[in-house]
Amino acid sequence: MSEPIFEYEVTEEENNFTFINGEFVEVKQEEIEEKPEYLLEQDIKKETNDDFFENNEADDKISEVVPEVSMMKCEICQKSTPRSLLRLVKSEDDKTVLSDYFEVEGSLEAIPPYVCVSHIQKIIDDNDGKVKRSSTPSEKRLRLFITKNKRMMKVNNKFRRRACQFCHEFKECYLLYRIYSKHIRIVLMVGFVLRGTHSIDQAKSYITNNRGETCHSHCKESIDMVFEHLGVRNIEEFSKCSTLMMKTLMDIAKKIDSNFTAVQFIEAFKWLFMKHLKFPSSL
Repeated sequence: MSEPIFEYEVTEEENNFTFINGEFVEVKQEEIEEKPEYLLEQDIKKETNDDFFENNEADDKISEVVPEVSMMKCEICQKSTPRSLLRLVKSEDDKTVLSDYFEVEGSLEAIPPYVCVSHIQKIIDDNDGKVKRSSTPSEKRLRLFITKNKRMMKVNNKFRRRACQFCHEFKECYLLYRIYSKHIRIVLMVGFVLRGTHSIDQAKSYITNNRGETCHSHCKESIDMVFEHLGVRNIEEFSKCSTLMMKTLMDIAKKIDSNFTAVQFIEAFKWLFMKHLKFPSSL
């Protein structure tokens, strides 16, 4: 009888050995999960895109800038007011006129006080032309007060009256914001188009006016409208918005001026907000 033939299948395993302390020791290889090539390509693209959008988002954010405003207290109304809207009263006669007219007791006597220019203007508006004679000391003081301060008001153009380009009401120039920047005028009109108070044609007409005097209150209304549309409450939250969130705003802006960009909108809005902080109504 023929002997059975046994076939042995030898499976070779690849092992790694290293020589440690006088003997060979097997080093086990960790299994590495390999992904198909097309999945690896997708992962690489995803990581690249994530980095791209993260960097762009950082570039699109506005750095917080808080403007410094020089403030003083008016000794008549006791309100904190920008220094540019106050006047230092040194004349004892002028102090007396202001104290008598606004019934202020004591606060104007100790040191030269700062008072709102609007208070001085009110005395002029209410009494100019009415004091014909100076028969009493109080009438003499009042007449001199009006003559002197009218002259000072004329020297400073900001106390003249001009018409707001929105509501067309005449107001003192210090109560209006003269907007020279076309970009800021576009931002302002975007807010009013959103509110539904102005059309695109009206917005185009407004931005062609190089002077663009506008009531402080209208600037705040436009800022509030942009905040409301974006769902933010302040400039800090606005600064976290990317340009992608401003699509509707930019659609309106592009209809007003096709060359206007998102970066220009962000910068112009930032400066409008900074200017708004200096308005008396915001303090």
